[in-house]
Amino acid sequence: MTDDEQERKRPELLGTEMREATLPDGSQAVIVVKAGTPQNEVDEKAARLRRGTPEGK
Repeated sequence: MTDDEQERKRPELLGTEMREATLPDGSQAVIVVKAGTPQNEVDEKAARLRRGTPEGK
């Protein structure tokens, strides 16, 4: 593997899962979160991503 190929390698997703989230407008989204994240946190994170708001705001 060349140096360029190593730089483009994606990080492993161990400990994560794809989850369905309900946004405030009632639409659905699928996002990747840490495994075991409570559903209300999944929904909040999806809403922040939709708004473009950084984490923790």
